Amino acid sequence: MLRNGGRMFLQSGGLGKRPRLLRQFLSAAAATIFLSMALLSFFISRQLESSLMQTAAEEGAIVIDILLGPSLQELATSKTLSQPQTEKLDELLKIALGDRTKAVKIWLRDGTLIFATDKQLVGQKFPSLQLDTAFRGSAFGSLTNLGKEENQAERHLELPLIEIYAPIYRSGTREIIAVGEIYNSGLRLQSELKSFRWAAIGVVGAVTAPMMLALLFLVWRASAIVTDQRRELQKRVTEATALSIQNVELRQISEALKDDVFHSNERLLSQIGQDLHDGPVQLVSILALKLSELNYQNHSELDIDRSESELKTNVEDLTATILRELRDISVGLVLPELDGLSIAETLNFAIDHHEKITGTSVKRTVGPIAFEASAALRVCVFRVVQQGLNNAYIHGKGQEQRLVAYETNQCITITITNRAQFAFENKMRIGGLGLPGLRRRVEALGGSFSTNRTEETMCVKVTFPRH
Repeated sequence: MLRNGGRMFLQSGGLGKRPRLLRQFLSAAAATIFLSMALLSFFISRQLESSLMQTAAEEGAIVIDILLGPSLQELATSKTLSQPQTEKLDELLKIALGDRTKAVKIWLRDGTLIFATDKQLVGQKFPSLQLDTAFRGSAFGSLTNLGKEENQAERHLELPLIEIYAPIYRSGTREIIAVGEIYNSGLRLQSELKSFRWAAIGVVGAVTAPMMLALLFLVWRASAIVTDQRRELQKRVTEATALSIQNVELRQISEALKDDVFHSNERLLSQIGQDLHDGPVQLVSILALKLSELNYQNHSELDIDRSESELKTNVEDLTATILRELRDISVGLVLPELDGLSIAETLNFAIDHHEKITGTSVKRTVGPIAFEASAALRVCVFRVVQQGLNNAYIHGKGQEQRLVAYETNQCITITITNRAQFAFENKMRIGGLGLPGLRRRVEALGGSFSTNRTEETMCVKVTFPRH
């Protein structure tokens, strides 16, 4: 936050932006759940596939050992099967093996295929790592790679197949004389794997959904709190900025009013000094001369024509004039007691005061005014009426003096009018601060002050806002 010329600026890039906490959490939670489901289903399906393959391999090994082993014992001493034995195996397979088994192959250690349901492959060699593993005594199964050359016949079945390798032992020994390979249908395995994958996904979803909902609620609450705090902070920053600007403006107004008050006081003192010098001081000087002349007469008999009674009369007249001049100067400076008066009472009091000292009449129209009058407002209203009516008396000889005051919902308006006969001036002889001083008083209270003069009338209009 920076302050520049009384203005405050917020340099926070994200204060005015709506927080994305909830949206970010939803994205992260969704990604986490989906990834967990995918990984868990993949892991479970792989484990299940391995377990099912091992079970199928063990079953296939039993089938090969029990069903095919006795018919292949001649391979212990020969590298080929006799024709009768081959035909016997074909008949046995037709009877014993069902629809699940699609093909059977018998392999020698060197990779020679000595028996197969596809007779075209018999006698060919197809070495592979699976055969080497089986000849080491391991039985295992896996999904068939139909792209191999020896799987031409199986490719045409267009079915997923499980190939199972199992060693064939010489009767009564652990000597491996051949390896049997059978191809079973993989449809059942695929169906089971698919079911288990969806089951794993469902389990993950069922376990994580309540936790995600609880976390979502907590994050939503936190996001709402953060949003409210951001709004409140933004509101406070805006208010602080406005107050800072207002403080600067008020400080400038205060400094201007301070200067105006200083100059007004100087002008007032100068006016008072000038009035005292031009009026009472000169009269006092004349009085001093008269007293000196009277004193001279009392001690000299040269001037016998001037009587003592005449000098006494002149001294009394001068003294009365001095007192009247001093009273006129002080009448505009001394403020009468206004405590406890309402606005309407203050207006009527100011009008009555003016009528009393000038001997003129003022036509008044004062409407109902319910203003809560502060001391400063009462003083300002009194000074406005006093100055306006004094100007009406001085410059218009008090003719057609009129005051109208009324209240609206937002302000009170005072209008003073009179017939103008002389050039309008901003100062007055019957005391007071003058119109410029009144303007500053009114504006200091938030009001407005205006004057309007025509050839025949003078109008002063003042408006005060409701506080």
